[in-house]
Amino acid sequence: MMLISREKIGKVPTSVIIFMCLLFAAMVIPVFGDLAIVGLTTKILIFGLLAMSLDILVGYTGLWSFGHAALSGAASYTTAILLTRFEITSFWITAPVSILIAFVVACVFGFISLRVSGLYFLLVTLALGQAAYHTTIHLREFFGGESGIGGIPYPPFCDSPTSFFYFALFVCFACFISLYIFAKSSFGYSLQAIREDEVRMKCLGYNIWLHKYIVFMISGFFAGIAGVLYVHYNGLMTPSSISIEGNGLPWLMLIIGGSGTLWGALLGSGVIFILQYFISSWIPLRWPLLLGICFVSAVLFARGGILVSIREFLRSEKKVIRNEHS
Repeated sequence: MMLISREKIGKVPTSVIIFMCLLFAAMVIPVFGDLAIVGLTTKILIFGLLAMSLDILVGYTGLWSFGHAALSGAASYTTAILLTRFEITSFWITAPVSILIAFVVACVFGFISLRVSGLYFLLVTLALGQAAYHTTIHLREFFGGESGIGGIPYPPFCDSPTSFFYFALFVCFACFISLYIFAKSSFGYSLQAIREDEVRMKCLGYNIWLHKYIVFMISGFFAGIAGVLYVHYNGLMTPSSISIEGNGLPWLMLIIGGSGTLWGALLGSGVIFILQYFISSWIPLRWPLLLGICFVSAVLFARGGILVSIREFLRSEKKVIRNEHS
């Protein structure tokens, strides 16, 4: 039996070690936590995936999209309609169709919004998101109006909140790995170069519009996966999920956790929902105020996000240790 040397252990990337530790910690949550904690962790994972799909646009490409919730909402509403209106109960039919619809909506949104750039891009995506929001309200016969569509069960193979938690955990970590590989690919690095200097990349012969359009569609695909998980978790889909507040929530997660990292999206989701879970049980009427304080604090004292601040602190500590040893 071969033994792993200390030198080989030291060569393992820190991100891989953190990933495995978080995966193990998440897997044992149902063993030590009650159903409320299991549900909270499931919610953190789903919204973390939604924020990660937005981070590919914002943090890696520099596309400030403010209609992202409409993409996940398209998948959620499709699942709800297929289950309740057409009585299609097979998850392996409803899920792919819902993700495909989210992908198609992303194709349409991207084709329209990428005609402009900068602040105008943000305003166009905001307008498209609001158009989707008002569509779900006014088409009551189809989308259920402000009451939405309820009665959405877990997938047939999930018979409890715990089993659905493990399913969501598997899907979210698989998506995280896929997004991480995508961000570290040559295409991902070209997106970061476009974010830093679009004019130079255009001079080098890169098709800037096509790169942005492709990443917009990929972002919509993963947002669709998050939307499918969300509607099965929540059991209800309402227009409020794709309102301005719904679009602002993943943005808030990126600002608090840190954009351009993927990890920061999951961290921001955890911070928001853990604070909401504990603080709202003590002072429920003051929860939005404390959320605002958290947002302002992140902007003032951790402008790159909590994760970026932690990384900078660890790097500075390493430099101090090296200087002391030298």
